[in-house]
Amino acid sequence: MNALKKTLGLLWMLAGIALTLGLPYETIRRLTSATATAEDYVFWLVIVVIFLPITIGLALFGRYAWQGEYDKND
Repeated sequence: MNALKKTLGLLWMLAGIALTLGLPYETIRRLTSATATAEDYVFWLVIVVIFLPITIGLALFGRYAWQGEYDKND
């Protein structure tokens, strides 16, 4: 079970890093387009403010799982 936790920890850590980098990239890409409106700016600002801390937390959770912080010491 501990090996599964470590494997999933690596997966969560990689997903968190990818999302943490991908979210600002997508936001910049959408907001620099010629068709961006004021509604788009508000929408993406809300998305970034809400989901960026979640993705950072996902990467941290994965790091702790990878390091074995959640292993049972029975």
